[in-house]
Amino acid sequence: MTFNFQLGFKQAYRAIFKSTNTHYALRPRRIVVLLLFYLFFPIIEIITWIAFLLDRILYPQFEDLKIKNPVFVIGNYRSGTTLLHRLLSYDYKRFTSMTGWEIFIAPSIVQRKVLRLFTSIDQVFGSPIVRTFDYLWEKFAQGPVYFHKMGVREPEEDENLLAHIWSGIIPINMFPDFESGGLPGYAFFDKLLNSNQKKRVMNFYKGCLQRHMYYHGGNKIYLSKSPSFSGNIETLIEAFPDAKFIYLVRSPFEVVPSAINLWAFKWHVTLEPTEEYPYKDQVLNMIKYWYLHPIEVLKKIPQNQYQTVYYDQLINQPDITIHEIYEKFNYTMNFGFKRRLHKAIRKQKNYKRPKKYPLKKMGLSAKKIFLMYKKVFKQYKMSPTSPFKIKINNKNRRKFLPFVNFPQRRKKNNNQLASTIK
Repeated sequence: MTFNFQLGFKQAYRAIFKSTNTHYALRPRRIVVLLLFYLFFPIIEIITWIAFLLDRILYPQFEDLKIKNPVFVIGNYRSGTTLLHRLLSYDYKRFTSMTGWEIFIAPSIVQRKVLRLFTSIDQVFGSPIVRTFDYLWEKFAQGPVYFHKMGVREPEEDENLLAHIWSGIIPINMFPDFESGGLPGYAFFDKLLNSNQKKRVMNFYKGCLQRHMYYHGGNKIYLSKSPSFSGNIETLIEAFPDAKFIYLVRSPFEVVPSAINLWAFKWHVTLEPTEEYPYKDQVLNMIKYWYLHPIEVLKKIPQNQYQTVYYDQLINQPDITIHEIYEKFNYTMNFGFKRRLHKAIRKQKNYKRPKKYPLKKMGLSAKKIFLMYKKVFKQYKMSPTSPFKIKINNKNRRKFLPFVNFPQRRKKNNNQLASTIK
């Protein structure tokens, strides 16, 4: 069975009968969240799985489609994966990615065709339904989320497809049952899942990609972005041997507080935890694995199949970063993409850093972070004496040259963050 009913029933039982003295105890918000979840999620999934079945009947050709040379953008949360993914997606003649509505609402071919029909009819009347949906989304979904622009029609994390088989990261968002030690190891996918579990997940994921490629013509390169695939990378290579990977690296001094804050935000939406930053130790372990596991796996594949991108280079010189990726993967840039890319980069210059994160309230300090991630600093040649400076030696000088070109801007950003982690 593709859908993980065993996990779903187990989590439901613990959420209702075994939640006392946990962060997911049945407090008012948690009760409302569970009621809404168990009211709407089964309906959505029944419709989705009927549509999956209809795909096999009406469009059986999609199963013969091969996913050639897909590109996976991976890296820890808050490492610039969203920015890079969306910049690359402007090359829409080369790449195709899944948007938010395609992932959550319409992963099947049938659902997409039906929704396209409804939106076409809606357009005849001035798009009142779409405009109402956009307003409600911006007000209630996007409004509270200051750290990530969630796009219904923007490229999004396709790992969220795994929610349709109740696997992956979303079950951890809803049911972080760390207290029982019974959570499946989706965050440590390659390490903790057995071969049958991996096969179940990858077969479903591959089928979703085949549907997407079939719907969009089948002649483009699939472009994926999912931080949690940092833990799946070995399995992804087995499923897609010709895949290319772009791994984003950002200093743990910046990633750790930002990621802890991100997970705390998620859990304060779905739970009423008794701590401001719950399950901190579990998040720290996950971050470390997503740093160290990919680099060990990538060493085993040809160098022309992966590129490591440092966050500071991406932020300071996004155009050069994109050019280096295209050069590495032997892609050519057409004029239209260059124009769209430079327009997007100009908009990105108005980006404001999020609020400062209180390390002390998180029970952390710069020293603690360094000691926890000492191996990470060594692997990625990040200087232990300065949280924000990447060590440059003569051998790698050309590779890291973009960092040297912007001393004033880097100094300003570094001082801002330094005041946070003292």
